[in-house]
Amino acid sequence: EQLARSVAELQRQQKDVLSVLDDRLRALEPVKVSQDGVEFTAQPEEKRDFDAAMAVLRQTEFPRAAQLYQQFMRRYPDSGYTPSALYWLGNTHYALREYKEAIATYQRLVALAPAHPRVPEAQLAIANCHLELKDVRSARRVLEDLVKAHPQTEAGATARDRLARLR
Repeated sequence: EQLARSVAELQRQQKDVLSVLDDRLRALEPVKVSQDGVEFTAQPEEKRDFDAAMAVLRQTEFPRAAQLYQQFMRRYPDSGYTPSALYWLGNTHYALREYKEAIATYQRLVALAPAHPRVPEAQLAIANCHLELKDVRSARRVLEDLVKAHPQTEAGATARDRLARLR
């Protein structure tokens, strides 16, 4: 009877040790992520760093958010989060009235991932930056390109409306 109890106790201890080990290993395994309708795998610390940048952006701490997105892209240059990070970095530049930097960042997104779901919004933001810089001709060109490339999107509809007002 005592031997049976000892074996049962050892089995319970072994199960507990294996459970703790599984939990530790799971924390190191890549996780499946869906961001902006795109699915990819990311390392846990990569996801944590991107989520941290998003949290700072939601708190409207734009200078700190811009810094975190830039650090993120340096640390994870091949991340599946990169197109989204570029989009949100562009938004931080826009919020800080750094329109030329915003244009450059949005253009990097368009060049890097032309099929990404955020591209139409990025193009609309590029046009907005040109308007803020009083460059109506460039804004009109970007809006026309947006309407041609993404006519069925919300950004495409907004671009059509803005073009009508610019004429």
